[in-house]
Amino acid sequence: MSDTRGVFRLRDLYNLKIEDKWVDLDDVWIGDPAVRFSDGAEPSPNTGYFGGGVPTTSLMDKVTYASDTTAAVPGANLTVARNELAATGNSTAGYFGGGAPSYSTMDKVTYSSDTTAAVPGANLSVERYGPAASSVRANALPFIEPPTPTPTPQTALALGPAPNTGYFGGGDPGPYSTMDKVTYSSDTRAAVPGANLTAARYRLAATGNSDAGYFGGGAPEPRSTMDKVTYSSDTTAAVPGANLTVARYGLAATGNSTHGYFGGGSSYSTMDKVTYSSDTTAAVPGANLTVARYGLAATGNSTAGYFGGGRTPSVTSLMDKVTYSSDTTAAVPGANLTAARYYLAATGNSTVGYFGGGAVGDPTRSLMDKVTYASDTTAAVPGANLTIARKELAATGNSTHGYFGGGQPGPRSTMDKVTYASDTRAAVPGANLSVARYGLAASSARANGLPTTVLAPTPVIV
Repeated sequence: MSDTRGVFRLRDLYNLKIEDKWVDLDDVWIGDPAVRFSDGAEPSPNTGYFGGGVPTTSLMDKVTYASDTTAAVPGANLTVARNELAATGNSTAGYFGGGAPSYSTMDKVTYSSDTTAAVPGANLSVERYGPAASSVRANALPFIEPPTPTPTPQTALALGPAPNTGYFGGGDPGPYSTMDKVTYSSDTRAAVPGANLTAARYRLAATGNSDAGYFGGGAPEPRSTMDKVTYSSDTTAAVPGANLTVARYGLAATGNSTHGYFGGGSSYSTMDKVTYSSDTTAAVPGANLTVARYGLAATGNSTAGYFGGGRTPSVTSLMDKVTYSSDTTAAVPGANLTAARYYLAATGNSTVGYFGGGAVGDPTRSLMDKVTYASDTTAAVPGANLTIARKELAATGNSTHGYFGGGQPGPRSTMDKVTYASDTRAAVPGANLSVARYGLAASSARANGLPTTVLAPTPVIV
């Protein structure tokens, strides 16, 4: 009795006489090891592997086609002795699966080392013997590999995620040029020395778009310096064409995807507009603050910026709204802070802004106010109050959370995270600043309602 593989099988035969001896056999295969031929690629282009069989064995033999010779390769023996299994593979490995008496086991034979290992993840779905196997790459079947993707010197604009990080730079005492990068997804902070400011300073202001942050002004002596932090490379460079029109400190900044607005500072009401595409700055007198002041804070969305608080020299709760489309400013009394204070910080998303901390004379505040842009109204949100009352801190964030870092008295390295959806705050020690300081500034690719996906130059892959 012969099957299609040219071996003899005795099934359900009893009292069979072989060479004058009676034997009792039940479903026994004679011969029939599983066979897997190399497909002619590395490491041995002309070899085949024969494994298992009857009498039940784990033995693996390797046939070298060029010499028509066979040798046992003990290192490649099956992990379980069995017969009636099946095999297939590709140019680098063979897979031997199933077998009698009843196995789902899959063994992988690596040709380059003549070794076998069980791969449980590839076991057959049901224990069985006598299966069959095939492969698109077995037995030297032709197969054309796709070319390896390679970048070219060319780039094309493609949509991608904006960096989900915040940058906190400068500060005092020192002063410092230090730049820290906060990763929002993990609430962790790392110093990025390549992005340090070009000059150590404090009481500066920052804003930016999805590609870069702009850090302008500052002290100890009044400065007009503008530094540009490129997020993709964590590097900073001075952009003299974007320097402020008037050197000053204690100013505030916010903006949208195309422009940044730097207002107030020292004894000025001046509003400067930075055009990101050209790295240039121009004064926009129509957008000057309604009252000259310093120590204020700013945030906004894609259409308007809100500049709140400050000292005139008296401490104020005043809120000014800058409409970007017309470069005009107007006071919005309904959005005034709930308490007059200066040297506070602000950030927000497309619908609301949060103004936190600050001081009135010596006492510092933990107070958090929430400005709703649609109605130009402000309300205190006590659940979002800072964990520690402080002034001269900095803030930035993304569409869901705001991060308030540093400040004094201290100086402080403390980082608080405000969750907009619940108006709650929690300390995130893993994001604390690398150096305790106050009078710093912060920017982010996702603050102030900036888009979370942006067009960016991407290498062309061929």
